Amino acid sequence: MSNEKLEKSSRIIDKILKIIQGFLIAGVIVAAIFIPLTAILVEKIIADASSLSLGNISLKMAGDLHQYLDVGSVKIGIIASLIVAIISCVVGWFCVRKLREILVPMKAGRPFEEGVSSKLRQLGWMTLIGGAVIEVGGILSSFLQIRSYDLPAIFSNHLIDHFSFDYSIDLWFLVIALVIFFLSFVFRYGEGLQKESDETL
Repeated sequence: MSNEKLEKSSRIIDKILKIIQGFLIAGVIVAAIFIPLTAILVEKIIADASSLSLGNISLKMAGDLHQYLDVGSVKIGIIASLIVAIISCVVGWFCVRKLREILVPMKAGRPFEEGVSSKLRQLGWMTLIGGAVIEVGGILSSFLQIRSYDLPAIFSNHLIDHFSFDYSIDLWFLVIALVIFFLSFVFRYGEGLQKESDETL
């Protein structure tokens, strides 16, 4: 790829990333607004509700949901989910910012400028740590929401003997981080070649 194509592509990607940053900021604002609204309105919403959704299963309840759940725990569970959403947006924003920093020398036609490999390593660590925090937070918020319901009362049937909640961790962040770390080594090698070329010239 010629430098002209690289510069043009880098500018386009940078504009897209800038838009994504805007959406991530909007996500933080929306989630932050919903936290106090949840604390205020969730009790009224539950009082008017008569159905329960458990993933792909929807149940029509006799009476209202107050009989089957702890409203305080529901509030905590929803707020925990909103906090996880805020953390996700913040981590995403910082990762996008780091990507835009990496694109700066590429927009000038110098992809192997010194410092790009270290920025990639920083991006890898941000992805690894941020992804782990988001996954653990997601599991915790899901657990809190499930624990809010009185499942034995909801599924009061002699055929049902046991309830369980399975935890699963999606390792997407680990795979992405490993790819980024690999790219950082490639770019570090490229930086060495670029330095040799500059010194020769």
